[in-house]
Amino acid sequence: MSPRAVWLIAKGVLIEAVRRREIYAIVLISLVLIGAVMTVRFFDIEGLSKFYREVALRVMGIATALLVIVLSARQLPREFEKRTIYPLMARPISRTAFLLGKLLGVMLSAAFCFVLFMIVYAVGSILIGAAIPWALFAQHIYLQLLMLAILATLAFWLSLLLNLDAAITIGALFYFLAATFTSITTYIYDYADAFGQWVIRVMTYVIPQLPVFDLSGRTVHAERWEPVPLGMMLLVTGYGLLFIALYFALATLLFRRRAL
Repeated sequence: MSPRAVWLIAKGVLIEAVRRREIYAIVLISLVLIGAVMTVRFFDIEGLSKFYREVALRVMGIATALLVIVLSARQLPREFEKRTIYPLMARPISRTAFLLGKLLGVMLSAAFCFVLFMIVYAVGSILIGAAIPWALFAQHIYLQLLMLAILATLAFWLSLLLNLDAAITIGALFYFLAATFTSITTYIYDYADAFGQWVIRVMTYVIPQLPVFDLSGRTVHAERWEPVPLGMMLLVTGYGLLFIALYFALATLLFRRRAL
């Protein structure tokens, strides 16, 4: 595997993503949200100010997640549609390295977008005099990027398994229903029979629990929370890497079997 080839593919994905207008449109929306927060602060409604800051963080996370799903899902179908994959694969580069370059490019694009959001959020918070718990804030950014990598590899796999529209739709539904799934299974577990509880436990292990990567609430209400302990951060990191490796392996398997 050539690191230079992986980097060149990743660089191409990053340049294409940065040149598109979607990222900057979403950042503009975030600026409007922060402006709303400043207005609330102007009227000294502290509780409502925290609510809007938490909403702003969540909207930024949702926007970046959807951007990653769309960007990841269209990488391979567009290569096949435009037939640009054939000259690339004619070079001495493996399909695994090709996918790895695509994933790296998507994650660099995601990091660019999400860091822009976090800068907007941090500047807005400072302007309204809200304290930023930097340790929790950094943990939030790290875990969100880890979750975005899960979504990116999932979208790669879905785009090779289904058509582009279906891959984007299922990826988005998976993201939006993740929190609902966690809440519902927690509620119905005690009321289910033995078989139902077994099914719920299996689904809990098979389906990644995306809410564990969201520290937006803790970041805003930092006076009630301490930074996540290192041991727990390592555990969540391993949990995320497990699903990233699984979805990437499934995508690689399908990609290798696809005739060029």
